[in-house]
Amino acid sequence: MEVWEEISVNAESGAKRLVDEYGKRLYAVAYVLCSDKAAAEDLVFRTLAQAVRKIFQYRQNAPFFSWLYGIMLNFYRMDMRGKGAKVVYSDTLPDSPDMVGDGVEEMMARADAQVLREALCRLAPMYKEAILLRYFEDRSIAEMAEILQVPQGTVMSRLHNGRAALHDILLSLEKGDYR
Repeated sequence: MEVWEEISVNAESGAKRLVDEYGKRLYAVAYVLCSDKAAAEDLVFRTLAQAVRKIFQYRQNAPFFSWLYGIMLNFYRMDMRGKGAKVVYSDTLPDSPDMVGDGVEEMMARADAQVLREALCRLAPMYKEAILLRYFEDRSIAEMAEILQVPQGTVMSRLHNGRAALHDILLSLEKGDYR
C-alpha cells in the first residue's frame, strides 16, 4: 500500500509512515531554504500536516514527493511574503553567453557539505528552489515546471541564473570571503 493510500484509510498510521518515509528528506530541503533549524522543522511539520489534511488532492499520476515539495514551497513562499521579503522572479537569461555552464557542477562536487550548504543558503529563493529540485532531487525540467507552477522556459532561466549565482558564491567562499 502506498503512503498516500494509507493516509486515506487511516490518517494516524499514515501520518506516522509519512514522517518516517519523507521527514528527513523534506527537512534537508527545508533547512537549505530557511537557513534555520527551527524554521525548517516548522516548515516540514506544516507541510506534513497539510499533506495529511489534503491527501484527497493528490493526483496519483504525479510523484508523491513532488506533491509534498510543492506544498512545502507554497508554505515557504507565504512565509517569505509574510516577512516582507521581496522575491523577484526573472524569466530572462542574462546577456552574457559565457556564463558558468558545467563549471558549477564541478565546484559543487569539490565543495565540502558545509561550504555547499552555506552557498545554497545565500542564493535567492527562486534560484535555491530550482537548484535543489534539479541537482538534489534530480527532477526534470518538466517536473520542475509543474512543482514550481511556472513555464519550462522560466525553470531553465532560473537554473541558468542560479548556477551563475552559485558559482560566484562558491568562488567567494573558496577565497575566504564569508560576507
